[in-house]
Amino acid sequence: MKNKILGLGWLVAAAMGVTMVASGFQATGVKAGVVDMQRILSESAAGKKVRDDMSVQVDLRQGLLQFVNTNKVISAEQADKLKTLTLKPGATQADKDEVERIKTAIRNSSKKFNDLLVKASLTDAEKVEYNTMNEQRRNADNLLGQWNQEFSGDLNTMQDEMLAGVLKKAREAVQAVGKKDAYTMIFPTTVAVYASNDITDAAIKAVDEAK
Repeated sequence: MKNKILGLGWLVAAAMGVTMVASGFQATGVKAGVVDMQRILSESAAGKKVRDDMSVQVDLRQGLLQFVNTNKVISAEQADKLKTLTLKPGATQADKDEVERIKTAIRNSSKKFNDLLVKASLTDAEKVEYNTMNEQRRNADNLLGQWNQEFSGDLNTMQDEMLAGVLKKAREAVQAVGKKDAYTMIFPTTVAVYASNDITDAAIKAVDEAK
């Protein structure tokens, strides 16, 4: 999931298009430059923060999926509470302690199921308990599929929203550098075959200095 999510959105660099920095285009006296939007997104402080923040969110969801996949004897109530507290923004220590309490209870249930699984003979009460746990395991498989789809959608949306702010700063930085250095137009490196005037470093600096 991480590679897939963190690889999305950065491709919007190509959407930069041609940035006009003068009132019009003229065949003579043209000063053209290029900018690597991918580098701005990946090397600017704002871009790095998006990557770091997204990495945290991906890790939280991957950890949740992996835990449930390993410990499938989990009730619907436990699953809902575990997801809510794990993904809660600004989780308190009390929230984290509750997560560990829930995980311990789930692990104990999984151990109990495995013990019943290998027991030669079950009592009537144990058969009921075993069947209940086995049903929870089947439900967990469905839940994992639902969560995986839900998390992918959430992370895509989250990344798009975070990147929108960085892209706005990047465009403004490119325009500011272009006007300051009297460029007629600036092309993204994705479409420019060659240009000696690369303003990427100046643009990254401008993004980092922007408030």
